[in-house]
Amino acid sequence: MNALKVKSKMTNEKDNKQEVAVKLFKITDIPDVMEKMGWDVSASFMRKWFNDPYYEMSKDEKLNKVDMLKVDKQHVIKDLDFDWLFTASKRVKPVINEFLSGVSYVREYNSFLGRKKTILEQLSNGLITIIERLDHMGIVDKGSKKLNPCAFSFSSLSAMELDVKSQFNYISIGSTLWEKVTDDLDDVYGALGSFIIKIAFLDIVVTEGEGGARLKINELGLYIRDTYEFMNDGDDQPLGYWGWEGVIKPGVISELFEKQKITQDSKDYYRVTNNSFVKYRNKNNKGGDFSVYSVVKKIPVDIVIHLSSIDIEEYMERKGLCIK
Repeated sequence: MNALKVKSKMTNEKDNKQEVAVKLFKITDIPDVMEKMGWDVSASFMRKWFNDPYYEMSKDEKLNKVDMLKVDKQHVIKDLDFDWLFTASKRVKPVINEFLSGVSYVREYNSFLGRKKTILEQLSNGLITIIERLDHMGIVDKGSKKLNPCAFSFSSLSAMELDVKSQFNYISIGSTLWEKVTDDLDDVYGALGSFIIKIAFLDIVVTEGEGGARLKINELGLYIRDTYEFMNDGDDQPLGYWGWEGVIKPGVISELFEKQKITQDSKDYYRVTNNSFVKYRNKNNKGGDFSVYSVVKKIPVDIVIHLSSIDIEEYMERKGLCIK
């Protein structure tokens, strides 16, 4: 609380210096506002960032191009409850349900993880990555262009471990321009912004089938992998107008003129951007970026795909591998 001296021409000199308490809004007040709105995870994430020592995440770490198992544990949250997505936001569950309805039962064709009904490329990107994961495990016989029989269970692995073992595709949430304009502000938005849900196979069996290999997936794992940082990719990213009463989404006009303050219902809200936090960190030598992983949501599925030598040849061609 800051005390400001206020002068008035209606008072004499003796009474002319009054102290009036004025509470100035700072970005460090945002977690309290989040908590008041019921955004508990958002508040805890931001408080962690403010309280942690200075740590600026590298771009490679943001893009998941480093060995996360070697990153200091202080810079990683790995136990976010996946089901929190369903209770903290109305917009996420329909997306996940639509995905699950499409992959719970698959026989050969599926644009996310199976074959495609096209001429030039018959394997989806997800299936190509599944084969690549099996290749790293020594299951792909490139000389004979076939998959060797195997059975793997990764149900006990964490999200960080699945990330390098069997993750093969992902779902984007809140990344399109339409979503950014129309999505409601909620705890998920405050904690993660736009983010991805990664998909990994947890239980997979390859056997010899007619004309090639029979690939059977019995269980998938879904998990969140995100980063909590304030790195700009170009222009300074707006994070909303914040005040004691909550947050207002930036509008076209306010962003066009980069208005520093807007007033609504006689309440003031102040423009907050990525640079607001960068400046705070540089000034106070505090503020630590971190990565976020959820616990793994296990989903039983019934997926069967047959792969011939022609399919393995397509995999090798698309990955730039030598074909004998």
